[in-house]
Amino acid sequence: MSSTTSSLAMARRVREAIRAAGRSQRQIAVEAAIDETKLSKSLSGQRRFTRQELVDLARCTGVTVGRLLGEEGDDTSVSVTPPQLETAGATPASPDQARRHREIVEAAWRLFAGKGFDAVRVSDVAAAAGVSSATVHYYFPGKPDLFAATLMYSVKLAHSRQIARLTAVDDPVARLWQLLDMQSPHGEIGRLEWSIWLQSWNRVALAQGIDEEYLEIYRRWSETVRAAIADGQELGAIQPGSSEAMAQELTALVDGLGTQVLTGVLDDETMARRIGEYVQRRLLVPGVELTIERPVPSSEGSPPDRATA
Repeated sequence: MSSTTSSLAMARRVREAIRAAGRSQRQIAVEAAIDETKLSKSLSGQRRFTRQELVDLARCTGVTVGRLLGEEGDDTSVSVTPPQLETAGATPASPDQARRHREIVEAAWRLFAGKGFDAVRVSDVAAAAGVSSATVHYYFPGKPDLFAATLMYSVKLAHSRQIARLTAVDDPVARLWQLLDMQSPHGEIGRLEWSIWLQSWNRVALAQGIDEEYLEIYRRWSETVRAAIADGQELGAIQPGSSEAMAQELTALVDGLGTQVLTGVLDDETMARRIGEYVQRRLLVPGVELTIERPVPSSEGSPPDRATA
């Protein structure tokens, strides 16, 4: 497929996603923080969407990056598809209901991340989403169900970034670095995601018994890291040894440093440097150098506040 044909096909898929989301082109441009002229050119096939723009567009329209890219599925060797968890409330049965459901989750995600689970009421979410409390309860019988949906929203955001940034990266060391960097709390989106993760860890730690759904989410993230390490070992770029043990140590380092960033003990640039130093010192074979590249996003891409993604 030629570059022009590919751009036109992607533009068509993005237009379909915008239409299904019930948004105007202008609204999407504002919500995704994409210059409206650039968006228009991309939608006409005159300009290619950047990887970050695809991530932002997927977030604003409620689809996956894989769908925008025209892939049949989202699974790749470097990105594990988020689990589809059962919900207690009603399942959206129409495009309008799907849009309303997404807007409720987005509003709840921002509120829970910014204020904390205990400080947020269902009525607060309803007001931010522009619906009634009864509508929120229609989809989410209780506040814990709503919080669970925001956790899955965070998982989907992380997965979209992986699909957009990792599928074209062949070098296993570069792939591992990009994966770790994307899981770090950079910018507003990263900090909001990490707030949800920290609250999830706390809720799981205080709960009685084992949260199988949460364990499955974390297992998938760990497996993605382990698989990237194993690919590097196979090509002789990463030291031999247990890829599972290496992944456990590496994810523990990311979790600990990320918590320090969110609490103000550390800044995200220092976190990136510490992780890079660890990978260079403990994982890579002598002679292999880690090139740290931090892509410059098109925007912070923060989800909209429905009272005003």
